[in-house]
Amino acid sequence: MAEETQDPKTAEEAEAQETPALPENTIDVEDAGTLKKKLTVTISRQRIDAKLEEMFGELRGTAQIPGFRIGHAPRRLIEKRFGKDVSNDVRNALVGESIGEAIESTELKTLGQPDIDLEAITLPESGDMSFSFEVEVSPEFDLPSLEDIKVEKRAAEMTDELIDEYVDQLRQGRASYEATEEPAQEGDLVTAAARITGEDIDPVDRPGLQLRVAPGQIEGLPLVDLPKALTGKKGGETAELSIEAPEAHPTEGWRGKTLNIALSISQVRRRILPELDDEFVESMGFGSLDELREFVSTRLQQRLIAETRRSMREQVQEYLLNNTQFDLPEGVATRQTARVLQRRYVNLLQQGVPREKIDENLTELQAAARDQAQREIKLQFMLSKIAEERDIQVEEAEINARIAGMASQYGRRPERIRQELAQGGSMEALHEAIRDEKVLDQLLSKAKVEEPPAEIPEASDKKDSEKDSEKKPKTPAKKKVAKKASGKTSEKTSKKAPKSTTKKTATSKAKSSAKTESKTSAKKQSKKSSKKKS
Repeated sequence: MAEETQDPKTAEEAEAQETPALPENTIDVEDAGTLKKKLTVTISRQRIDAKLEEMFGELRGTAQIPGFRIGHAPRRLIEKRFGKDVSNDVRNALVGESIGEAIESTELKTLGQPDIDLEAITLPESGDMSFSFEVEVSPEFDLPSLEDIKVEKRAAEMTDELIDEYVDQLRQGRASYEATEEPAQEGDLVTAAARITGEDIDPVDRPGLQLRVAPGQIEGLPLVDLPKALTGKKGGETAELSIEAPEAHPTEGWRGKTLNIALSISQVRRRILPELDDEFVESMGFGSLDELREFVSTRLQQRLIAETRRSMREQVQEYLLNNTQFDLPEGVATRQTARVLQRRYVNLLQQGVPREKIDENLTELQAAARDQAQREIKLQFMLSKIAEERDIQVEEAEINARIAGMASQYGRRPERIRQELAQGGSMEALHEAIRDEKVLDQLLSKAKVEEPPAEIPEASDKKDSEKDSEKKPKTPAKKKVAKKASGKTSEKTSKKAPKSTTKKTATSKAKSSAKTESKTSAKKQSKKSSKKKS
């Protein structure tokens, strides 16, 4: 009985003992360019024959050969009928296995997929099989000192102009569009048919496009000059643009080529902003304009705090870039453009930037994506190295909290935001963004943070400020408030708002205090009187 209870050897273990160990592949490594390695792998004949036996054995049990029952056909007939297909399968299997083993055994930190021409590899009838492939590898570099990095804490000041701009964005989010015979202007919607042509490419027609008079894209082409081309055009007119397709464009035949885009405009629709009145305020869920502005002020205060933190992180990033030198693999910036755009998309979402502005920002970024990609990828290498050395991880709860924050910014459900990020392939970018913030915040905890000291303005500045205050009339302030109170916002008004949005350091505030002291008091008095009238 005791003997019967002993665990017998499994069939696999028995077979493993009977099967002799196969020779290991031989691997040679040589340089093939900047951060590129060429690996040559030699697979022994024993391994090839073993794989052939394995695949023919599997095929024999399923192959249908006329005149023979399944599983009883002679090996020579199976080889005659399926030999070429089996050889290709064996080649593919051996190459696939060997590439992974070669990279693992050489301990290379590779980037992307190996560059290999599989069809150029043949399975020999006798002897060993050799093949080569190239891989790009991560750069090796030394990090600079990460202690006492000098950082300025640049304070941002809350202003009425910032609140006005935010309220204007709320109105733009609820804008309606009406057909007009007038020429197109900034913010309008244009219905147009596009025809894309170029040397050695088939023309592409895209009818019924809805284009904003703002930077945008057609067929993945970043059109920064689209607003210039559409502004002033009416229904029935045409516009033309010329652009060099990005090297990372999905259509390989377009890459690097000059493409012409002809737009046939059929309709212009004017953007109509809702009046800034009780009805609008109530639609936003507030009882009065003052309540709305108070809410906006609170939200902007949080953004300004986040903006100050973001500015400090960017200074740390600049320190790393300026003090770490290494080359990037050739072509890596082009291939990583999509990843850079995903990172920027996630960052803008976290900042609560309106969707229309996100599209414009990404279009402008894509137009100059190569240079930006090189910068971003260098940063990623450095931040990844620091995270690895310091074992900085991102928990699922942190990702959930960040998604919940985005959802709150846009008044949407968190699961919907998560779904959009997943569909767009941006979840990994969000993970990296959180990790990078944790790395930068850890470096900031050891940084030498300075708040720029106030400077005493020179006497000439004081004289200039006195002259300016004498020339400055009070009426423009009244007119500005009156326009906002009535809700009649033209495109010029929306253009002015960003100009008045300023982030001042303590130094710049000190320099401008003498110039603006008399202006500010007059402006505040004017606003108070205007608010009472309204």
